[in-house]
Amino acid sequence: MHEIASWEREFEVWDYSVSYSRLLLRSLQDESPSRVDVLFSNVAFLHLPTEFPSLRIGRAEGRSFGGVEIPDSVKGDWYTLNDGQAYVFATHCQWHEDDGNFKTPSKFGPFARTD
Repeated sequence: MHEIASWEREFEVWDYSVSYSRLLLRSLQDESPSRVDVLFSNVAFLHLPTEFPSLRIGRAEGRSFGGVEIPDSVKGDWYTLNDGQAYVFATHCQWHEDDGNFKTPSKFGPFARTD
């Protein structure tokens, strides 16, 4: 497993869209003026809680993880959250930090819980 990003702040599942197959995790912290959005695109599988006290994202090798086998015809990679406590199979993982609040639109486009 190779770590690609980490934050020592709380995150929560902010939005998941079945039709667009995308997952948005968001961190809003009172002590910090910044907001962090983490987007997983083209999600084919996910196993995760709704909240994270901190977040470490890694990338795992192979087509199977956590007892789940993804067919070769499905494009993507396994992304592990907090050393495999949660995991997502998706084509992309990207993040953005800005000074927005919970209603400010995400850099990644419109989501149901943002204006």
